[in-house]
Amino acid sequence: MNSAKQLKIVYSSAPVDATSVYMHWVLGQDDPSHFAITYAQHFYELARKFNAKSWLISARDKKGFIQDGDFKVEFRSLKHQSRSSIAYFAGQLWSGLRLIFSVILFKADILVVTEDRTFWFLLGILPLFGIKVIPTIHCTLWPKYKRPTTVQQIIQKLNSWFFRYGCVEICVVSEDIKDQIIKITNGHSRPIRTFVPAYRREFLDDIKNRNSDAESETFQVLFAGRVEASKGIYLLLEVAKRFIATNPNCVFNICGTGSQVEKLKAAALEAGIEKQFVLHGHCDRNKLRKMYEMSHVIAVPTTKDFVEGFNKVVAEGVIMGKPIVTSPVCPALSVVRDAAVEVAPDNVDDYLNAILKLATDKEFYRQKQRNALALREQFFSYSKSWEAQVEDVVRKICRNNLNLNKYGRKASHRPLLNADSNPSFVSNEVNS
Repeated sequence: MNSAKQLKIVYSSAPVDATSVYMHWVLGQDDPSHFAITYAQHFYELARKFNAKSWLISARDKKGFIQDGDFKVEFRSLKHQSRSSIAYFAGQLWSGLRLIFSVILFKADILVVTEDRTFWFLLGILPLFGIKVIPTIHCTLWPKYKRPTTVQQIIQKLNSWFFRYGCVEICVVSEDIKDQIIKITNGHSRPIRTFVPAYRREFLDDIKNRNSDAESETFQVLFAGRVEASKGIYLLLEVAKRFIATNPNCVFNICGTGSQVEKLKAAALEAGIEKQFVLHGHCDRNKLRKMYEMSHVIAVPTTKDFVEGFNKVVAEGVIMGKPIVTSPVCPALSVVRDAAVEVAPDNVDDYLNAILKLATDKEFYRQKQRNALALREQFFSYSKSWEAQVEDVVRKICRNNLNLNKYGRKASHRPLLNADSNPSFVSNEVNS
């Protein structure tokens, strides 16, 4: 540990407007552009609890820098990730080396890092400088239903060494990621922990739940996310065409932006269903909340081509008491399976039949809805959150180096979650 006895932590995060999150956090507020508690906010809470000198490096293409006492926030672009193969690999190497030098010069004790910044194996050098690395992984290492390419296999072979020897523990957002790490390390990885996205119970305030009871009521299906082919939007369009042909009293609402918006609008217009396949574009928090409320079913048709993480739309749908229709491509399925109708990946017939069954079988719909209401509690639990898992690893690292009673501080912001397994986390527990 550094001689100044103040813990130093660097967090290389996934894309997020970390300055906005920070400015709201210092006021004791959540960033209103997010439903879930952001991982950046979790990190700020973590750093404050340990009285740590912290540096968050966000993977976002914007300018911005904050230096506020012990908190430092910086943006570093990852534009290379959307470029050609050679530019991508060169960018990953440069980005990783830059991160390594920054962490060493900062004299960090701990690096918490997501998969966005660089190749994992490059970070294996940091323990030689006494720096402990905690990877927090949000997406599968390769598409679940695709065989890794030769290049991917070489990279994962190199990464396997890091997962065996180069880190302290590994935090992942899904069992799919855990299974892939176990596979490439032949079951000899460092300990693996799982977490889920965390939400405040206030998310439920004034929620207007609707059932699928009235025969005359318009049946509403919601897609929320990036409007890209890999997210299954054209598959959903085909499902909508066939569903509307037999059940015209319905609307498919598409919320989000992306490169395929105009093409998708044109395709819906050409099919003559533009009034029932409606693209709403970007929806702010309030509008998206209303879309969730008025919907009967949440469709998550991610294709096999996409490297999926924990799709938060699944969590938000369950919190809202909505049945989910998705395939095992979506790792979130494993923690909400009883509230979902599981279908085969990329299978239009399966998606169509699942939505039809929810629309026509009222008891089946109500059962899935009841299951959703039962499963949503996990997303309000502190013990299952990113912060809880990373905090526990940090405490293990510090146990023999710092007097945590001296260097930890009690939370002064409002409580984040149900402090079910960590009573010292908040001064007042959130009531159920």
